[in-house]
Formats: sequence, structure tokens, C-alpha cells
Amino acid sequence: MDRSLKDLDEEDLESRDRMPSLIPGEWIWDDRIKGLVFYSYTEKEKPLFTSVPASVSAPPRVQKDSIFKEVFHTAAVAKFTKYFERKVKPDDPNVVILQDCKDVVLYSTDVKLLNLEFIKLFHTKNVDIFLRSLIVYFQFYLQVWNKLQYRRAEAARKLRQPSVDIWEDNLRDDLADLRCVVARNYACLLTGIGEFRKYHHMKGENNMSLSEKDRRRFELLFKVSVRVIWVALQRKNLTLIEKEFDKLTRTIHFSPSEHDEFKRGSYVALPDEEKILRGKAFTEEDKLLHRSPCIQELTNGDHDYRLLSIGVTDIEDRIDRITFLEIAYTAPEELLEELFVGVGILGVPKKFLDPLLNEDFQSTKKRSSVMKPIPSFAIPPGKPYDLTKIHERLHIVPCRYKESATATNARRDQCKMWLDYLNKDGQFRRSSAFKEVPIEYK
Repeated sequence: MDRSLKDLDEEDLESRDRMPSLIPGEWIWDDRIKGLVFYSYTEKEKPLFTSVPASVSAPPRVQKDSIFKEVFHTAAVAKFTKYFERKVKPDDPNVVILQDCKDVVLYSTDVKLLNLEFIKLFHTKNVDIFLRSLIVYFQFYLQVWNKLQYRRAEAARKLRQPSVDIWEDNLRDDLADLRCVVARNYACLLTGIGEFRKYHHMKGENNMSLSEKDRRRFELLFKVSVRVIWVALQRKNLTLIEKEFDKLTRTIHFSPSEHDEFKRGSYVALPDEEKILRGKAFTEEDKLLHRSPCIQELTNGDHDYRLLSIGVTDIEDRIDRITFLEIAYTAPEELLEELFVGVGILGVPKKFLDPLLNEDFQSTKKRSSVMKPIPSFAIPPGKPYDLTKIHERLHIVPCRYKESATATNARRDQCKMWLDYLNKDGQFRRSSAFKEVPIEYK
């Protein structure tokens, strides 16, 4: 029979006080301490953005972006599977495509920040081309970064060899070539070429820039693009990706990451490493007139014209380097595994991943059912091209690879689905058997 508090003796009260209480919250990874930190929901004054403490003795704080949801409970995953996940036809290959990564990121984004115009912009083919080039660039960039970090310890205890200069020059040139393709697609965004024209600030009759509207649209596009890259690269090195993306598009002077106390002190490259990562085309300019490293790569860099023609026209005089990059940039996702080119998780069978594209770890799985490691992005060496074969104008020839019908239909259907979702104020018609659980953004 239950007893009241008056009937409890001192020993019972002490044992009751020792019982652990359940505090609502979530565990978040802290890059400063390299460990998990509990983030409570019951704090009275909880900042949306927390930074590294000024003193080392102070308790660690965690930087948390309130725009994106990072932890999903079972009901939220079930909601995504039912309403938002791309439906695969029986005859289509069930592999990860770029649209799947975009859906996961949009689902994790605060719905209050999304609008119909942004959804239409985000589901254009030009944006997909831009995102694909960013994924390729950052995949190789992270490889180079890891090599430089591993080599940093060796360089401190060994003499520098002449062969190191050749190795560094090759890395610098490979990064510059990939950066050049990103710059080409980024320049289309800036100048309003193709589908970007209707979203350009000079498209109207008045030719006046709507500063506040443009800022909200493209700030969100940049933030969402960083998350798409992060999801496609197996959710690793988010801070490093964000810092490099800001440097590419905004310069170091206007980079939000460089003005953030938490991110500014992490992933700092040495001067010798910075020369490899920035390339020969980068030059310091006046602060207000400084062009972004992306645009400098186009204006100051000396690149193979065949590289810039990937996805635009087919070049007869091709080499292994151009063929490899053409597959990485333009081949449909379902062909990447057959062609032995890895571009993040694109082309990976979805049976190895959960609905939110996390690798599905289960100890009961057979070895044949485990996801294979993504192959290293090994770019073949380049060769000088014959200047006599360059024509005044490129001949427009259909490219060897074109977007698959699956990707085209998925972009159209998912765009319609997200527009319908926003038109209904973030609600879907649902059966009484399924209770929708709202996503909370703490």
C-alpha cells in the first residue's frame, strides 16, 4: 500500500533524493573538448549561439546553430519517411542521388525560414550543378587537409626534401582545377546565367537591388549548401567545410566563420599549407574591392579550357584527367559505382543507409551487407594540351553524360512536394493512425 511523505522515514527520503532525475535535453559534440556535452532544454536563459569560454577554467560551451535540427527521434524519422523521402519506382536503381541529400537538409531546416521562392531556386538544375561541383571540391579538399595534418608532425622532425616541392605543386594545381569548376558555376549565380536569371537582382525593369531580400535568399542558400555538402560527405568536418566555403565565396574579411570566436581558432593552416590550399591565383587586394578566391581563380588562373567545358560541350581531344573529372561532375549517380569514381555518398545503395542518410551500423548484418568505403578521389595527372587545336569558338557537341530521367523527375516532384508543404503552413494531411510530431528547434 502506498505511503505518504509523512510516513516515510529519513532513510527512505535520503534514498529518494539520491535517485537520478531525468532532465530533458540532448547530447552535442563539442569540438573544443573532443567529447559529448549535455545541452539542457530547461535552462532559463539559453542562448541560440554559444561560444568558447574566454578562460580555460570556465565550463565548456557548445556552439549550436538554431537554423538546423541535428538530432531526430524515432517519430521524426518516421514522419520524414512517410511524407518527405523520395519515392523510388520498382524499375529505378535505389541509390542515393543529390536530391536525397537536399531533402534531408530541407527537413532539418527551420520551416519558418523557408519560402516558396527559395524552394523554386533550390530545385533548379543550375543549383544542382553548383552543389555537385562543391561536393567534388570539398571531398578532395578534405583529403588534402588530412594529408597536410599528417605531414605536419613529420615535417617537424625531418629535413625537407626537394621531392616535397613537386608533391605540393601537384596538390596545389589539382585543388586549383577543382576550384575553377566551382568558380565557373558560382559566376553563373552571380551574373544570373541560365535559370539564375529570374532570381538575379538586376532582372527587373528598375534594375535596383533589393538588398534585404537578396541577403536573406542567398544567405540561406549558402547555409543550406554547406549542409548538403556535409551530408554528402558522411557528416564529417562541418566546421572546416563551413570555413572554407565562406573563404571561397566571401573572402576572409567578410567570412562569418572568421568573426566567430568558436570557429576562428579551429582548423588553422600553417603558412606553407595556406599556399597549397589557396593556390597561385589568389592575391591580396583592398578590403572593400577584394574579389573572392572563387572569382580570382577564373580571372587570374591559367586552366585547361577542356576543364571549363565539362558539362557544356564534348571535347574530342580528351585525356584521362578530363575523362575522370567529367564522370565526377556529370555522370548520373547510378553509374558512379560502375565507373569506380566516388563522389561522397552519391551512388551508394540506400540499403546501407538509414532514411536520413546516416550509415546504418548493425552488428547483426553480414559482411556483404556492409557499406563499402568511399574510394579516394585520385585525380589522374594532367598533360599539356596542343595550342594549335584550340579553335576561336567551342563547337557545341552533346556531352557524353547527361542527367538521368530519375534525377530530373525527382527534382520536379520533390519541388512540388515542398511547395505544397509550405502552402499548407508546414502541415500535411494525415490519417488518424499517424500522429505528426513537430520538430523543435532549440
